[in-house]
Amino acid sequence: MELAQRVNYVYMLLKRDTPPLEILEVLIKQYGVSRIQAYRYIRRAKAGQGPMLILERSVVFTVKLEPSLIKRVKAVASSMSLSISKLVKMALEEFLSKHDRGEREKAS
Repeated sequence: MELAQRVNYVYMLLKRDTPPLEILEVLIKQYGVSRIQAYRYIRRAKAGQGPMLILERSVVFTVKLEPSLIKRVKAVASSMSLSISKLVKMALEEFLSKHDRGEREKAS
């Protein structure tokens, strides 16, 4: 989220024809980043097709699960080359979309 916000800020400054060296100084002063990191933000903003999409921030959510279920989740995540978080997110999104469809059908 921080990356997207900073790149979008640079994108806006570039659209206003702010010179890259001035943008560089603003990034260093405002965000306390190194020159190298500031150059990366500028390069990314120049290369993009417009502002970056700012996704919702992820937070830690702890649940208690049986060890056997955890073992299965880890095995499937590994076999799909996914993080456990990504696999659980995908599974929850699918489950909730089916639930939402069922609720809409009940309401009709």
